[in-house]
Amino acid sequence: MDVVVTVLNEAGNIENLINSLLSQTHPCGIIIVDGGSTDGTPDIIGKFRDRNVTLIRKKCGRGEGRNIGVSMSQSSFVLFTDGDARPDSGWVECMLKNLMENDLVCGFTRNTGNMKYGSLDRVKIFYRGFEVTLPSMNMGIRRDVFMNVGGFDPDFVTAEDIDLNIRILREGYRAKESRDCVVTHNARADLRSFVRQGFWNGYGREQLKSKNRQIWNELKRDYVSPGDISITWLIRASAGIMGYGESMIRRIIMGKRF
Repeated sequence: MDVVVTVLNEAGNIENLINSLLSQTHPCGIIIVDGGSTDGTPDIIGKFRDRNVTLIRKKCGRGEGRNIGVSMSQSSFVLFTDGDARPDSGWVECMLKNLMENDLVCGFTRNTGNMKYGSLDRVKIFYRGFEVTLPSMNMGIRRDVFMNVGGFDPDFVTAEDIDLNIRILREGYRAKESRDCVVTHNARADLRSFVRQGFWNGYGREQLKSKNRQIWNELKRDYVSPGDISITWLIRASAGIMGYGESMIRRIIMGKRF
């Protein structure tokens, strides 16, 4: 079992992540793809090279980085998490158990930190009864399935995980959500990072819609009730609209496929 992680300037978090993976109840290999960190992240990772931790340094986006990580793996199953996440000690064992009977497994991601921003639920999308917007920082997949569907699309800025999930389900593979497989993640610490996240989420959603126009009407989105709307919700929605528009404009001007 291998865990693939893509990082960029995670010096404040990466050691905690590695230690949490090294202390799992089921052993795992750790493949980290660094996309060009300038804060000393590779030096911290280097301290663990004799602990079954592989470091690959290549300037690339998250989707391409994850594809590189999977290409380095010889395991039948591959897990994904992020540099600022902390899997529970039984996470790898839990994911492996579920992957024995499923092709794709997404676990439960628990937010901590500044809950002013962390308590706001994601904008969920469902396809064929499965939530394809479950965070990929807590995802496991059979390696052969990953390769069969072409892996992550590197042209995505964000939402590459949603796109992958859709393709997996379109091919008829089995997907499961397991709330027993838990990863803890720090919520955005301040308004600036929260707005930035909302912007790029909107950008990715436009890319997602442009690529998947043929099945877009088959995707089901959560209904937003008036009680769900707050100042924080409106800030995120506004940032998302700006990101959505930015992606559309760039695609039209630059003639990109999506």
